[in-house]
Amino acid sequence: MTQEEEMRVRETARNYLCGYQLCLDMLKLRKYERKRAAKFDELCECEDILAGDEAYWKARIFEIATFLGKMKNGREKMLLYYRYVKGESIERTAGLLGISRRTAYRLWNKALFSAGLLLERVNPQCAHSAITQDFV
Repeated sequence: MTQEEEMRVRETARNYLCGYQLCLDMLKLRKYERKRAAKFDELCECEDILAGDEAYWKARIFEIATFLGKMKNGREKMLLYYRYVKGESIERTAGLLGISRRTAYRLWNKALFSAGLLLERVNPQCAHSAITQDFV
């Protein structure tokens, strides 16, 4: 696999996983009058989420949590869980996992790649839609 293909796979996974935190925020915005609008610090290309409603956001949160549960590597899974579900920074996640910041960034890169490959296998239409967005 070329480096460009690996980057595309990582970006697909990152965009998919960012949807969890964005859905949570959208639900809380409705409930708490836009109090947490700027909580999640990582931008993603998630126009489909912004166009949804509460039922869609809840279903998407469940889908992403289930997807993370399918990952095999425990450290990669925990890093993605803390980063995307709990909304922690990579630095804070490194502390929670007991690893250095540098190791956390390497693990994050590897975990996104693994998640992207799994996403292509488990949910090909989601991976395909993220890929076509890049080339349109």
